[in-house]
Amino acid sequence: SSGINAEYGDSQGLEEAAYNFLMQGIKQYICGGCFLKFGCMTAKHSCPHCRKSFEYDPDDYHRKITCGNGKCEKEFGFWMFKVSERREREVRQEVKEENEAIARKRAQQRRRGARAEKRVGNISNEDRVKEQLFVLLLLDACPRCGWEIERGLKSDDAKEHLTGCTDEKAHSVYKAKQAKEKASKDAKTKAIETQEETQAYKTWEYNGRQVGQLWMLGEGTLVKECKKHGLETEGPKHVLISRLGQVIRSMERRAITAGGEDAGSGTHDITPIHKVDEEDLPQNMDAMTRDELQCVAASYGLKYDEKCDVKVDLLKKLQSARLKGSGLLMILDGDDGTGGKKRKRKQQEEDDPDFKLDE
Repeated sequence: SSGINAEYGDSQGLEEAAYNFLMQGIKQYICGGCFLKFGCMTAKHSCPHCRKSFEYDPDDYHRKITCGNGKCEKEFGFWMFKVSERREREVRQEVKEENEAIARKRAQQRRRGARAEKRVGNISNEDRVKEQLFVLLLLDACPRCGWEIERGLKSDDAKEHLTGCTDEKAHSVYKAKQAKEKASKDAKTKAIETQEETQAYKTWEYNGRQVGQLWMLGEGTLVKECKKHGLETEGPKHVLISRLGQVIRSMERRAITAGGEDAGSGTHDITPIHKVDEEDLPQNMDAMTRDELQCVAASYGLKYDEKCDVKVDLLKKLQSARLKGSGLLMILDGDDGTGGKKRKRKQQEEDDPDFKLDE
């Protein structure tokens, strides 16, 4: 067994199967003590024999491992509780919705970061901005030495302090302190990002490795997947998705043509957009940004103009691709005796590369 460190609090009120979902990396839970969210990558795990901590990976869940601490060589595994089929379907939908929210949050953070870089620029500009904020009493501590302005002092007092703040030794000490705090903050941020990337990937696996849901994966994960298939790793997210999707679809089609003897047979779901279940699509595409819609379109292999197509164009193409299947079926019901049915069939094969495989 593996235990979450006590500092995260007791997991009271949760179903037994919550352990399965946590350890597989597909769900996060809120601590009852500090009310912070954690998952298997941000939790602390301890060996049931020596009680020392060990590094856990969701891939270890279905096998026995050793903790690797000193003299402890005993094997141990992890609990697996029974989950009903109904509850499993509910969890699939829950984690998909949660993962969509995480993907949107990551995109928002990237956009905010890009805007902040444009406003601030280099480090010297950032220092000047902080000094201006300090003079306006919008920062409590001097950005040079860390001196905290007392309550009741005015803007002129802050300006006077900056004028006389020339102690290089105090500046160095304060910069070292800030660097240490930044390193600690970056480590926490990195742990959270790793948790979110892992959760996104494990959710994708849990939902059947749908190529149409590649857009929910983080860029770090997409780069790793591209490397696995020997693809280039440069370019924006939608370009990585497009490369990866093409290779996976080609691999799966070869496997089907070969009668399932190929090593990659059945490893991914390449169902086209007009045949996937409604619950597998993004919840609210109208609320998505242009970049996010490009990633969705690339995931389903749709053609679009990267430079010219705006959000409305992408929405129309996604909606058209989603609805085209039912219309084509009605057209093909009859034959006018002049080869019309054959022409329609040829057009469908050109529009839908999966048509021949679905017969």
